[in-house]
Amino acid sequence: MNRYVNITVSIAISAFLAVNLYLLFGEKSVIQKSVYVDKFERMSVGDFSVELAKEGLVAPLETQTVYVGSENAVDSWLVTEGDVVRVGNELAILNVDQSEGRRNVLLSEQEILSQQESEALSLIATLESDRNVAAANSSTTTNKTDNLYDAAGDTTVEVGLNVDVNVDVSLDGSYAQAIATVEQNLADVVRRKVVIEAELAQDPSRPAIVSPVDGVVSKVTRQGSTLAVDIYSAEKVIVTYVQESEWKDVEAGLKVLVHGIGTVGVGEGTVISVSEIPAKEDEWLKTYKALDAAKVENPLAYYEVRILVAAESESEGNPYGANLNAIVVLDEALDAVSVKAEWVRNHDKSTAIATILDESGRATEMKVVTPFMWHHRVVVTEGLKLGNVAIDGTDLPRFEYAPRVFLPMPSQMPEKAEWKSFGWRNYLRYMGVR
Repeated sequence: MNRYVNITVSIAISAFLAVNLYLLFGEKSVIQKSVYVDKFERMSVGDFSVELAKEGLVAPLETQTVYVGSENAVDSWLVTEGDVVRVGNELAILNVDQSEGRRNVLLSEQEILSQQESEALSLIATLESDRNVAAANSSTTTNKTDNLYDAAGDTTVEVGLNVDVNVDVSLDGSYAQAIATVEQNLADVVRRKVVIEAELAQDPSRPAIVSPVDGVVSKVTRQGSTLAVDIYSAEKVIVTYVQESEWKDVEAGLKVLVHGIGTVGVGEGTVISVSEIPAKEDEWLKTYKALDAAKVENPLAYYEVRILVAAESESEGNPYGANLNAIVVLDEALDAVSVKAEWVRNHDKSTAIATILDESGRATEMKVVTPFMWHHRVVVTEGLKLGNVAIDGTDLPRFEYAPRVFLPMPSQMPEKAEWKSFGWRNYLRYMGVR
């Protein structure tokens, strides 16, 4: 008898456990469960950035070339490489025999420049008066060509000046930008006009070529069919180069940290241009290749990047050709948090799904904004905040509700003083059934 009773009891208990396990873990179970998670971390705030370190060279913002003419046009040179010149400084004394034809050219160019200056001022006045009036396009074009003859009367000298200012107000978004474009053209015209007036004011018995800009003489071509003086502008930039694989990540407007020999601390600059065509094999690129130790994937695909350094930076005091370290900040997030990349789901380079513990201890999925990756972590700028507990939600079963989560027991025991400071009321509260 006892044998059958034992068998019956065993079958009943087994059936009871099976039914409960089915009700608890079956697909249609409505009983909420708790899951164990051993991968978690509390969010802390920090600054994150992705940087590209490059070798940089101090170079002129612009290079002005002043053409003099043939060898018999110059009586004597007044400058040499390395000389500092100002606007209006004499560069070379011309032969008196060649001065008359040049004077005629200058007079014609002065007349054209005066006309361009007047038209630019008129256009600026029109744009300012119509600032609040919607206009699709505003444009002005100045084209003029004069044919002159030299002192012998048998050689034609063609002087052509062309200034085109096309302003699409609907695309630019504001008249202010259109006015700034015209003002820049006006500044170039005025600068050239000042140089011409300085040359025309010279003693006819001592004609000279004068500098159109402030800067440093970089090269003087004293022989050949065309003589010229190259002048580096006083404003400096940093020139560096990126390879084809880096080109898509660098764009105008990015912040750059600059430091090196001769600088005090770290200066800041801004990327002002990224070339879309491979750089020419000039002295700047040759020097960069000698300094750069990075592995080259395509020897031809070097693209020039120009960086404008803040005026107050000490790096402005470096000479042309100086080697500086330029760190381009490709991405940056300040006061943000980060999560391990393998803990998020549906990451599409801009958003992802992260899992956190809410105030009741449940695993809750959150959509977060993730602008970039940083050391195998996803930087989060929206969706998570300081103090949130993020967990590895990729392995959690998918429920129709947010399951409760229990974490591993802490391996570090609190100090005796911490036990006492917690208070007996809190112990009773958390020991009770909730």
